[in-house]
Amino acid sequence: MEFDYCNVDHDETNQQLLLDVGCKFQDEPDELYVIQLKGEPSGALKEVRLLFNMMDCKYSFKEDELAALLNYVRDMLKSTDYSEWFQGGLHY
Repeated sequence: MEFDYCNVDHDETNQQLLLDVGCKFQDEPDELYVIQLKGEPSGALKEVRLLFNMMDCKYSFKEDELAALLNYVRDMLKSTDYSEWFQGGLHY
């Protein structure tokens, strides 16, 4: 799995960070998927889902894929206004 971008939006009403991460799979290098994440201030991710053309793939992430995703998001957040937003560290 290769990551392409990370967009971050703050949902003030529900006190969540909404993240969209672009990704490609090695066996489908020409297709761009989106991983949507919803995180709470505690660092807990309440939702992680894979979308293709805005449709939920109902994908179950492997442990190594989820670990790589979390590392990517942590690295990307370092350079944003939300670098300190997750109080308990990001986890799923």
